[in-house]
Amino acid sequence: MKTMLRLYHEGNTDYHSTFFDLLHGDTETKQTKGLSRYPNLIQLFLKVIYRLTKYKYPEFKQGIDFVQVDAEMLSAGLKKIRRDITLSLFHGNTKKLVIVIEAKSVSASVLQKDITRQLESYLDPTNFPLDANVPKIGVTLTKYKVLHPPENGFVSLTWTDIIELINDVISLEKRKCEDVTIATEFIDFIIGVRKGMKYYEVEVLSVAAGKTYELTKNYFVHACPHTAKGFSYKTPIYITFRSSGGGEMEFLYKIDEIVVLDPLTPSLNVLLEGVQIDFATRIKEYISNRINGGYGFNHPGEEYRTYIKLCWRFIV
Repeated sequence: MKTMLRLYHEGNTDYHSTFFDLLHGDTETKQTKGLSRYPNLIQLFLKVIYRLTKYKYPEFKQGIDFVQVDAEMLSAGLKKIRRDITLSLFHGNTKKLVIVIEAKSVSASVLQKDITRQLESYLDPTNFPLDANVPKIGVTLTKYKVLHPPENGFVSLTWTDIIELINDVISLEKRKCEDVTIATEFIDFIIGVRKGMKYYEVEVLSVAAGKTYELTKNYFVHACPHTAKGFSYKTPIYITFRSSGGGEMEFLYKIDEIVVLDPLTPSLNVLLEGVQIDFATRIKEYISNRINGGYGFNHPGEEYRTYIKLCWRFIV
């Protein structure tokens, strides 16, 4: 026997509702709670974390037989804070490893220093004493890749990474003839098919080609202030640059990755250890030549949103 549950929005009879309408909280809360719906998604997620932490946590290989998922775990300290998602990995009755995820809405832009500080508080044993003697991994889940200080050992994932994992789960479930409705609804919910949130908000982002345009053509990198007024661009698939005096566009670039970083930080080389070698090299050369060329970065103390292009083609 099959059953169907329909939810109706207040004031109308639109029954195009999903599992996520049942979840409590705002869009950010619903996104994080949805992560725990499929065990296969948790398994694939753990494999990614193991790889991104460079296989330095032997607990992953010590026969983990149970994973407890807690959403919005409340701290026990005097200052009440809530973790978004806590994964506690057990072998028998022994807690072997804790993974704490701080997730931001797919539509939100965040500062690295702010989300790093927030995640640090979630791993502080004075706030969560039950995990005091257990190895812990901090993970941020954001719209753009965040480069955390290496000494924190934090892992940065984007919602694109999660979408890829969900697609893997859908393939696995379909091969077993299992229902994948909620998994597909989760992707719809993230990218905004039925909601206001959108992952790729525009197909092509067109920006004015300034003095650094030649550097962009040389290094396939473009950087702009992350939160400064006038630079809150929508997330694109492609980016192109308008010339002065007519707005002609010469090339169309495919975005491969977007990272947020402080180009003037003394620890830039260390920060970029978490980026592909080719990307890191091009970013460093772009920054160096931008400074030496007299263009610089005119928003001191501001993090920059850095677009890394994989390929380009002529616009005809």
